[in-house]
Amino acid sequence: MAEPTDTNKPALKELSGRIGKYDIVRLLDKGAMGQVYVAHDVKLDRDVALKVMAAQIADDPELKERFAREARAVARMQHPNLVTVFDFDYHTDGSPYIAMELLKGQDLRRAVRQTPPMTLERKIAVILQVLAGLAHAHQQNIIHRDIKPANIFIQDDGQVKIMDFGVARLSGHTMTADGNIVGTADYMSPEQVQGKPVDPRSDLFSVGCMLFELAAGRRPFHSDNLMAIFYKITHEEVNFDLIPQGADYDALMPILKKALAKSSDERYQTAYEFAVDLREWLKAHATTASTQNVLEALVDLEAPTCPPLPVTEAPGATFTPVGGATVDLGRRGPRRGAMPPTRVGGRTVAGASTTLRPGATRVVTPPPIPRVPARPQPAAKPSVLPWVAMAFALVAVGVAGGLAWKSRQAPVTPPATQAAATPTPAPTVIATPAPPPVTAAPAPTFEAAGGKAAAQIRSAQAAFKAGNYDRAVVAAQEALREDPQSESAGKVLENAQSGQRALVQLRAAEAALARGDFDAAENELDAARRLAPWDRGVADFSTRVAEARARAQREAEAKAQSARAAQITGLLNQADAKFAEKQYAGAIALYDQVLGLDPGNTVALNGKSNARTAQTIAESGAAGARPAASPVRTFVAGRTEAKGNEQGGLVGFEDSAGVEVKKGTQAAELPGKIIYEASPPAPRPGERFRVNVFLSNEGPQAIQLATMTVATILDGKRQSGSVPLTVTTVAPGQRAPVYQTPGDQVWKEGTQSWTMEIVLRTTKGETYRNTLSWK
Repeated sequence: MAEPTDTNKPALKELSGRIGKYDIVRLLDKGAMGQVYVAHDVKLDRDVALKVMAAQIADDPELKERFAREARAVARMQHPNLVTVFDFDYHTDGSPYIAMELLKGQDLRRAVRQTPPMTLERKIAVILQVLAGLAHAHQQNIIHRDIKPANIFIQDDGQVKIMDFGVARLSGHTMTADGNIVGTADYMSPEQVQGKPVDPRSDLFSVGCMLFELAAGRRPFHSDNLMAIFYKITHEEVNFDLIPQGADYDALMPILKKALAKSSDERYQTAYEFAVDLREWLKAHATTASTQNVLEALVDLEAPTCPPLPVTEAPGATFTPVGGATVDLGRRGPRRGAMPPTRVGGRTVAGASTTLRPGATRVVTPPPIPRVPARPQPAAKPSVLPWVAMAFALVAVGVAGGLAWKSRQAPVTPPATQAAATPTPAPTVIATPAPPPVTAAPAPTFEAAGGKAAAQIRSAQAAFKAGNYDRAVVAAQEALREDPQSESAGKVLENAQSGQRALVQLRAAEAALARGDFDAAENELDAARRLAPWDRGVADFSTRVAEARARAQREAEAKAQSARAAQITGLLNQADAKFAEKQYAGAIALYDQVLGLDPGNTVALNGKSNARTAQTIAESGAAGARPAASPVRTFVAGRTEAKGNEQGGLVGFEDSAGVEVKKGTQAAELPGKIIYEASPPAPRPGERFRVNVFLSNEGPQAIQLATMTVATILDGKRQSGSVPLTVTTVAPGQRAPVYQTPGDQVWKEGTQSWTMEIVLRTTKGETYRNTLSWK
């Protein structure tokens, strides 16, 4: 999370080396409380996002506890729309850190600036996923408190993740004192601005601010002055005239007004309620298949369990919810058994699929697909369960008149010719590690068979349950010849034919997987899932595709790393051969190629330095005889002098008559060593030169640097001064660059003597000193 910069706080310096079991790769982002790095988990061999609190403020108990609270808050939540926490620990200097999943994509703030611009329906689909994640967090009694576009991340596969619970507050926790304002000004709720206690409705106000910004292109309460923003949030109404004209926007207006109500009692009370309205808007106005894919990818949206939402069961349902409702806004994957139209929050969801469980009712709306042509029903005979027909009509894929009433008396069409042209969603990127296995929805149930076709109906039902769709189709058609009005036979026939088409899609998915085309396999699998969500083979194959994709990704990464290592080894061998043949320029060029692939390769660094030295000596010898008094002069580094903190006496000892207490040197115990690398090692007049300085930590604890002084003595004239540190922490067993001379320095003609002295002081008062001389 990008937080406001406080000029009174110390500057945050970039870390290097290893933290715990994580190798730092590069800096990803930084804020007032810490930094986020791309790091590699050496034990599990995976890249993570590592968030580390700044060492300078790690001693603040409140800030440190807030950071730890973020880790606990996010770790207790497991949801596809929330960032996943892997680990929480403390660095050797006491700074806490958390390891999280590394996301690939961009945040919403940047996404809305891309071209072509996002469509309104795509923006609504993003907000729906945000509400799904918030619903889960709120169910865990966690309030985010800083919802804004920068904290909403859209991955490359379209999945949305809520990031940065750094100011999240566990319900009932009193860590933040009354009156403190935590959050980002433009998206704060009125109660946040006023310093009042907040609840989940505050997050929903922030979501409303984002939704307004996505629709209007402007923030609802923005101003250049912070206090003006606060005043607008608490006193001024939003200028809804900024919303563009059009039927889509007009339909969105009531949702925006309710979300941005000043009074929390007049707002949406739950993320569930907010999302249901947006879902209805999307169902009415979505026009593209990509938006439908987003709807299918949405996870369960959880309604609060107390008090329960008003839910009216359809006729014939005997279950009464006692703990609220859980609504799935079109989840991808197998769906549960069909249920009648259900009213949720005052709205009728027709043709829903539900799973009843103690304390919850699930209403699942399948993606909009063509319906099967309805069979004509005799007026004199009412349907036994009309809502069952409506539910299964949503599951079936639209086909030609072969599913009409007359087709029931026609011969069975071979499965290969029955596969309808089903629009398939865009391929979904399967992340590593592979997701858990998908559980198949229960197979549809049918009413008890009766009449003169009862035996054929029971045979069709048994074949359907066993997964023998061909036999089920034949038996159902025989039953319909005996009793054309049979509801049971009609239902078995419809679902068995859907199962036949699903098996055709599944065979196509198998073929795509065999040739390694994971996207095509996913497309075919999605089509099969829509046709027969109850089929166990479809659910099992979903897991196979995910595991195969993850395995292929790991193999490709391992192959790339192996190829890179082989390339580096080959270049090093060529460079060593050039060096042995005294072709120093060629060796240096090869070492540079290695450093381009691996900047920290010590073999290449040392080889290049040795080649330059040998090249200089060889060129000096080839220049002809020189006076014996003028040998080649090169840079020579001294030994590091290390001293402990000499300020103050030793604890428990005092001077007394005849006794003087002195603190001895700790040079042998201190782990730091100043290392110089000069290029070229023997500069000539008019030649550019550079000196790199490193601090090597050979001890078991991190070295925390406080100041650095650099002095240069040229022909007896000394120039010295303090230089800003490039790093403040050197991890155990690592070395870090602390200083580099400007690249445009030129060795002066007539130079008689030259010396550089580096003095480093740590936060513990220890001192490291070393010199580099031209001799």
